[in-house]
Amino acid sequence: MYYKIRGAAINVEKQLGPYMVEKFYEKALMFELNSLGLSVENQVLIPTFYKGHPLDLHLYADLVIESDLIVELKATPRMEKSHIRQLLTYMKLMRKHYGLIINFGVSYISKYGMKAMLLTDFDVIANTEGDFDDKIGSIAFS
Repeated sequence: MYYKIRGAAINVEKQLGPYMVEKFYEKALMFELNSLGLSVENQVLIPTFYKGHPLDLHLYADLVIESDLIVELKATPRMEKSHIRQLLTYMKLMRKHYGLIINFGVSYISKYGMKAMLLTDFDVIANTEGDFDDKIGSIAFS
């Protein structure tokens, strides 16, 4: 599935180029993924609770593919640690093991604009300060 998503993102990058608003990339990527036969939901509400009580927060995952993989889209000049923390938080809240950031704001997204994540321990705190080196095993990056 990852290679299909990667190929679809590269097709979107080729067609739209850089400097577009994130929503353009979102809709175009949905079109590409649907044409590949993948099930795609967009702007999926993320449940938020504190001590069992729902919070009135409106967090949305950009895309959820095959009910299994969260995709967070960006259109910024570079990948930031805050983007990683955001996706890890979404993965934890939605209890999804697989996540992918696709940043259409960089040149050559296939090299600089994609980061895949695997979260094996939902108790890992996504807002960890500093590097994630001490969490290897719980969070894997590629």
